Amino acid sequence: MNTIPKTEFYADRAVDQIDTFIKITYKVIWWIWPTVFWICFFCLWFLPKDMLKVLQDMGSRLLAILPVPDTILYTFALLPFWLWLIGELLSSVVKIVRKYMVYPKSDFTETAMVTVEKKELVVHHSSKSGTSRSYLIWIKHPVSQTFMKVDVELSETFDKIKEGNPVRVKHLLTPTNIIYLTVE
Repeated sequence: MNTIPKTEFYADRAVDQIDTFIKITYKVIWWIWPTVFWICFFCLWFLPKDMLKVLQDMGSRLLAILPVPDTILYTFALLPFWLWLIGELLSSVVKIVRKYMVYPKSDFTETAMVTVEKKELVVHHSSKSGTSRSYLIWIKHPVSQTFMKVDVELSETFDKIKEGNPVRVKHLLTPTNIIYLTVE
């Protein structure tokens, strides 16, 4: 059974901006979170016994005053994971809402030919599943003239695209940075 390779791809700059913001925030948190932990750990490790006892008493009094259950404190310890999960869900929801509800494909009546500005193969190294790849091309939106990243998803289609060659995009007349890219 022959399968026809996918030749149409959706790109949305708002979703890309959300993904980029979440990734940067996540990286910053993952640098700060362990650093604060190790600094606190070593500071407590090398404190004199009497000073450590005073800090433990202050901490236990503070926890007794605050009406915060232990489960919330444990949840707060996993803050980077929760932020990553919320970010992924937010970008997925925004993409679904914009693609299917706010700007359905039937609204896209304008067609333009744009050139491929840049091709980029991103290799994601993973310890368990080997490596995965993202096939990205960069184009300019016909109305807003902003650079947009399109994930091509298939290596066969990615190989067929050459830098500087034109590709067809469907877009709105407004500067909304959403396109449907077709590779012929």
